[in-house]
Amino acid sequence: MSILHNIKWAAFSQLARIGSQIASVTLLARLLSPSDYGLLAIAAIFTNFAMLFRDFGTGSALIQRETLTEGLKASVFWLNMALGGLICLTLMAASPAVAHFYDAPALVPVLCLMALSFPVACSSIVHQSLLERASQFKRIAAVESVAVVLALLAAVGAALAGWGVYALVAQTLVAATVQGAMLWAMSDWRPAPRPRWDGLREISGYSGNVSAFQFVNYFARNADSFIIGKVLGSAVLGLYSVAYRLMLFPVQNISHVVARAVFPLLTQAHQQGGRAQMADVYLRSLGVITFGTAPVMAALWFFREPTVAVVFGAKWAGAEALLAWLAPTGFIQSVLSTSGSAFLATGHAGLMLRYGVIGSVLQVASFAAGIHFGVVGLTQAYLIATVLNLLLTMAAVLRLLEAGPAALLRAIGYQVLAALAAGALVWGGDRWIFGHATTGHAGLWRLAAQYALFAACYLGLMAILAPQKMASVKAMFRSKLSRAS
Repeated sequence: MSILHNIKWAAFSQLARIGSQIASVTLLARLLSPSDYGLLAIAAIFTNFAMLFRDFGTGSALIQRETLTEGLKASVFWLNMALGGLICLTLMAASPAVAHFYDAPALVPVLCLMALSFPVACSSIVHQSLLERASQFKRIAAVESVAVVLALLAAVGAALAGWGVYALVAQTLVAATVQGAMLWAMSDWRPAPRPRWDGLREISGYSGNVSAFQFVNYFARNADSFIIGKVLGSAVLGLYSVAYRLMLFPVQNISHVVARAVFPLLTQAHQQGGRAQMADVYLRSLGVITFGTAPVMAALWFFREPTVAVVFGAKWAGAEALLAWLAPTGFIQSVLSTSGSAFLATGHAGLMLRYGVIGSVLQVASFAAGIHFGVVGLTQAYLIATVLNLLLTMAAVLRLLEAGPAALLRAIGYQVLAALAAGALVWGGDRWIFGHATTGHAGLWRLAAQYALFAACYLGLMAILAPQKMASVKAMFRSKLSRAS
């Protein structure tokens, strides 16, 4: 399977998920109360944390292993079932204490029902890993798309029936159940009826390092909100949160799609013994990621003031100053996003953990130092830490793949150059013609025109500077459209 084939179907699945989320917010927000969403948000604090322990990195271990025995697959399956059951029971047991802490008795049944999704989801981890290992992303996309659509329909039906917060709970349970059942149907593999544990020793070191990395990364990614909320208060945290989410949403979705699609291909290249082939797959994946993230982050940087003013309104003034530093941070993070796939594909999970710890220490230290200069100072320190992390981590990845900095620049340089040039042209032309900001409907149309002209300039410059990259992207979309028709 090709990189573009995997990315195409992984992107389809992600778009279905995003569309479902938008539809869910649009429809359910009219049918449910803020208190319903508040209860689920509190429950999500604990279920999201529990997700860190769902498979202990065994799913990626199954994709990375050169040979898979039935004993190993069965051992991983029964381990995941045990973990799912343990998480479920732990959440149920903790629910009264959580409800007492938040003075919300309704949290007890909500958490208990949400906990049921864990054993259901854990039952299909092996099946999904085997499909991803075989690059069957078309099947996975079908499964995930059907699951999110049926879950949305169930939630809307439950909300119309007056279920309240349980409509949101039903959405989670239906999604987990449908996805699990369809993955079992799509995969030919079936576990041994009796639990087996003999194969776990083979992957214990690898999966342990993956799990430890996820744990460290989770706390590092939440440290900024904790520090800002504690030192500067909820109002400043709200401002930062909006700017951060605006930056993170496109970067996370683009990077997640490509990293997920590329991991099995990197693994196959490693198993075939070709570092040159691995480097080619890795650098091409970075080219695809930055083809999307470079223009998005450049547009956010150049048009940050009208974007905040028009989209969010005057009460969010100040977020544009944060975007000035968060946008380049987001782009660098998108470049770093596939480094974990390179470490894991080559079996260096310990190396991934080491650089993950270094990056987390840099990140948390930057927050602690930058907060003394206000929230803008924190974002500036965050950018500096991200640049340092890029230099350290990419040096390790390139050594691992036996590639040089020049190859990295060739993979992403044209995208960066075209994005910056397009932004400068449109921003400069807009200032020369209008000279001042506009709001209301006029501001909305002006902002839409800025983004449209920017996109046209970027694509035009890419067609001139890197026609081969443009041709490959066009081929991917033509293939997708022809299959859909």
